[in-house]
Amino acid sequence: MDNDLRTSWDRLCDALKESVGYIFDPELGAEASEQAEGLRHHLRMLYYTADRALENGDPDRPELGWAYPFKVGLDNPDGLYQSVPMDLNHSYRLTGRIDTLRYLGLALMDYRSGRGSLLQVLDLGTPNLTDIGDGRIDVVFSPDPDPGDHIGDWFEVEPGAYRLLVRQFFSDWATENHAELHMECLTPTELPTRLDPETVVERINQIAKEMSKAPKFWADYAVGHRDRGEINSFDHVEGRHSAVSDGGSAQQSYGGCWYEVGPDEALLLEVIPPDCLYWNIQTGDTWFQSLDYVNLPSTINDSQARIDPDGVLRVVVSHQDPGIQNWLALGGCPRGLLAYRWNNSDTTPVPALSLMPVSEIAGRLHPDTPQISTDERAALNAERRRHALRRFTR
Repeated sequence: MDNDLRTSWDRLCDALKESVGYIFDPELGAEASEQAEGLRHHLRMLYYTADRALENGDPDRPELGWAYPFKVGLDNPDGLYQSVPMDLNHSYRLTGRIDTLRYLGLALMDYRSGRGSLLQVLDLGTPNLTDIGDGRIDVVFSPDPDPGDHIGDWFEVEPGAYRLLVRQFFSDWATENHAELHMECLTPTELPTRLDPETVVERINQIAKEMSKAPKFWADYAVGHRDRGEINSFDHVEGRHSAVSDGGSAQQSYGGCWYEVGPDEALLLEVIPPDCLYWNIQTGDTWFQSLDYVNLPSTINDSQARIDPDGVLRVVVSHQDPGIQNWLALGGCPRGLLAYRWNNSDTTPVPALSLMPVSEIAGRLHPDTPQISTDERAALNAERRRHALRRFTR
């Protein structure tokens, strides 16, 4: 077994060395600064994958673990993502308070990233979860039918190995707090012991396999927009809902495109937002990870944006600060992803995008658009940072 342990470790090291080739592929066309971010993303994926395999991989003693930063699959900057392994030959109970949270989503899925598709067995969320009082939920996932006396929600699920992905979305960063959730297996097996060599070999091999596929999977997903010519335009979206097989939630409508914006250029986004529970617009990079939203306004949501008197949301996407509230900062990232989410919406409007010199932006804004000074921007950024870090207490 000593040889097996060493062999699995060597296999992981080889996988890490070989799997970064896509970052430096000339056909990808990533510049040196983007390659540096690619390596950081690769290491983030290693951290996230190792955490799931070695620290949060016991379905008998589930922990609602979360990774910071969770920079995977164009993560929502308004979100806190958690996941937990589940063996649904047993029953599990999720309880907690969600009363100050804008949205809680629960997706039960076969969550092996990079295998080509994600099988979602259940896709649930507020406002459809039962409030059992004081903003509390009591949800059971079980291979057995509902006995009829459970107060809350009961979901009968076909036995198998899954992961539960929990999405917590915050609109007002200053006032909304994360949910207080607890997950337990109702029929656990014997008490845990130290990891045995066979388990370690299995899980290290799992990490190596995922690192060989998952990081490149997300980069391919991102640059697919570019390769299909979906550049600086959402015309291809046509208001369609996200594909649940891609891991998206059916409670949300997504739209994304590849952006290319020079240092003296800007994209003007215009849309009448739908009547919905929550919405946001965000930026991302080649590796399908969000841009820095702690220190920069690289995302905007329904609590942060200003809607013009004519009902239109106008947002400037640029490297230079246009001096208005609705700014998505690119932070020196000249190309990447621009995306939006409409959550629990009956309509799916598609924003219009217009690329122009920064000097022309002022003439395209609503005449009542207020200006923001340098000092006001600094104060907004400082407030943003404080509230983001409050949510992600390490």
